[in-house]
Amino acid sequence: MSHTERTTDTSNGWSEAQTPAILRPRTGDVLVAAAATLNPVLGPSLDPTSEIKAFHRFHYRLTLLYGGAVILTLALLVFVFYELWTRSEIESLQARLLTLSSSLAHSVDADKVAGYGLKSKELTDFHLEVYKQFESMAERDPDIDSIYILRPSNVPTDLYFFVDYAKGELVGEPGEYYSAEDTPVMLKGFNRSSVENVPYRDEFGYTLSAYSPLITRDGRHIGIVGVDVKAERLSSAQHRILIASGAIFLVSFFVIAIVSWVVSRSIREPLRRLIHGTGAVASGNLDVRMHMQRVDEFGLLGKHFDKMADELKERQTLRDLFGRYLSEDVARSVLSQDHKIDLGGEEVVVTVLFCDIKDYTTISERLSPLQMVSMLNEYLGVMNSIIDQHGGCVIEFLGDGILAVFGAPQSFSDHAERATRCALAMRQGLESLNKQWLSDGLAQRWQALGISEIEFRIGMHTGLVVAGNLGSKTRMKYAVIGDTVNVAARLEHLNKEYQSTILISEEVKSRLPNDVADLAQRKGEATVKGRTQTVEIYSL
Repeated sequence: MSHTERTTDTSNGWSEAQTPAILRPRTGDVLVAAAATLNPVLGPSLDPTSEIKAFHRFHYRLTLLYGGAVILTLALLVFVFYELWTRSEIESLQARLLTLSSSLAHSVDADKVAGYGLKSKELTDFHLEVYKQFESMAERDPDIDSIYILRPSNVPTDLYFFVDYAKGELVGEPGEYYSAEDTPVMLKGFNRSSVENVPYRDEFGYTLSAYSPLITRDGRHIGIVGVDVKAERLSSAQHRILIASGAIFLVSFFVIAIVSWVVSRSIREPLRRLIHGTGAVASGNLDVRMHMQRVDEFGLLGKHFDKMADELKERQTLRDLFGRYLSEDVARSVLSQDHKIDLGGEEVVVTVLFCDIKDYTTISERLSPLQMVSMLNEYLGVMNSIIDQHGGCVIEFLGDGILAVFGAPQSFSDHAERATRCALAMRQGLESLNKQWLSDGLAQRWQALGISEIEFRIGMHTGLVVAGNLGSKTRMKYAVIGDTVNVAARLEHLNKEYQSTILISEEVKSRLPNDVADLAQRKGEATVKGRTQTVEIYSL
């Protein structure tokens, strides 16, 4: 590159209009491509939901909560149903018993009963007549276990049988004593018809009974007619109710279980797909889509996911293309500012590196434009990679020239050391390229001109610059501006006079560790064009 080509931009960077389209791979691209290759859609072998314990999974908890609540409600309803049905059966039975006892009490001649002695054990035709009447009634109603007449004594709880019909073995004989201490409802039956609320147990068994008073024509209450139903029959009715309730519960339980499974599956499947999709996007694969053919919330979420993935892929494409024209650090810095990108910059201390190919004009005359672009792309690609590895930021390419800065936009305290080690690595990289071009036969082009191999010249200086956005509101670029940039450019040009490859200033050397500073050879003080103060320079 000639001196006249460079002097127009030494104060403010390099012209963007002359920058060739250098396509260079980025680390992020490689990682994303690798992730997409290894796991394009987070395959079934890497199910993200496997990281979640079963009882922590949403559809499990929802199913348990939903199913549990419904089953609990169902159990409560079945219990209430059982209680109401049982109560209804008992009330129905109680009503029958009251009607029956009252009907029998009215059918018995109370005046005749009153004519017999309380403790009389005589069995008369009247006793047999009443007994037959009771027996006939019991045969028509299989639920009845016994029908009897009890008469009161002077002691309220001491009663005596008049007639007792029973289907069991225990039968009260006429005049036989009976204690009513444990059956207060029975004593109420001497005044009005009454029925037991719950079964009671006595020496005659476990029964539910109703009682109606025997009233003579003159209004005397001389006894009661009792009707008993064995509690076993009531228990059988309750058992039937329980079986029916249980059957209803089981059928409902299985129906709810099936419905819960269907609901769980309708939630689990779209959730699994969304988790896989978001996992794929998180791994860098932006080609995954849901394509959910649903009209519910999951369908809407799937559509929004697909739209988001489309926009992310578009942004990634723009970011990738953007990153090919800017340093990755600059691109990241600009993108992190979102829409708050303003002109201007900030003062920072950095190390600036200028690099030029020696005899570039002469070499370009011997190569076709396509060969020259190919050779430059290969050369700039290697140099750019080395600069990236050392934390530098390529501000601009201009033909064969490279302007890089260390310490901005990403700040490093050891920017001088990074830049110096980078320059040494660039020299080694160029040696490797020369060997490759020699084996490819491309080197014969410039060897015919007496140029044995491609060489470059590097100049570096450390100092204060303004780093930021330069241009207009509609078109701008990241640049570093200041005297430090000028000095680095002049040092690169002074390599011609000192027959050197890399020249650094005292400001750079003073910041180097001993192992790198020992490589520097002092060349004295040099006058830099456009600057009154001299610069002490060193070659590496």
